[in-house]
Amino acid sequence: MRTLTHSRPTEVDDSPAARGRMSEVAFRRLSSLHRTAVLSYLAKRAFGDPQLAEDLTQETFLRALHHPEVLAGDHRTALPWLYRVARNLHIDHLRSRGRRLAEVGFDDLDTFLDRSAATNEIDLFLTAWSLRSALASLSDQHRAVVTQVYFENRSVNATAELLGVPPGTVKSRCHYALRSLRTTLREHRPVA
Repeated sequence: MRTLTHSRPTEVDDSPAARGRMSEVAFRRLSSLHRTAVLSYLAKRAFGDPQLAEDLTQETFLRALHHPEVLAGDHRTALPWLYRVARNLHIDHLRSRGRRLAEVGFDDLDTFLDRSAATNEIDLFLTAWSLRSALASLSDQHRAVVTQVYFENRSVNATAELLGVPPGTVKSRCHYALRSLRTTLREHRPVA
């Protein structure tokens, strides 16, 4: 039985649908902190269509509402997750349209082709963030080989000498590490 007081009565929604959502306070805070950034990001990709950018922004935050674990992670901010969901929603929108640009006029084409540095920086950030997460999932041995060969630009023989293993082991570890990275990067798209 609810007790009414001078303040607004509180009701506990213990339904299955409510259990998988973040609190209203957390959602409002998330929205107030990051809505402008996500909207700006999508506006630059929406072919000059502010309504599309707004729709995709709302859908991004709706997805966040149903994923409270975004706020519980060890990340300092939920913004990278929001950007990834926004980017994936935009890609899904393009796919659903059959990749046709019939709605874009010639004036809007310049806006589409002239991406700002901020958009490119976000894309680079998201790629780096995804790659760091995928690299962290590798074993120490596989990560060491990938780091030496691909990030330090060492040859197989130089890597083998540095790590104290035969060149065949470096090749094998590199093969399996790259296969694992591909799988991890494919599977770890944010739930959208």
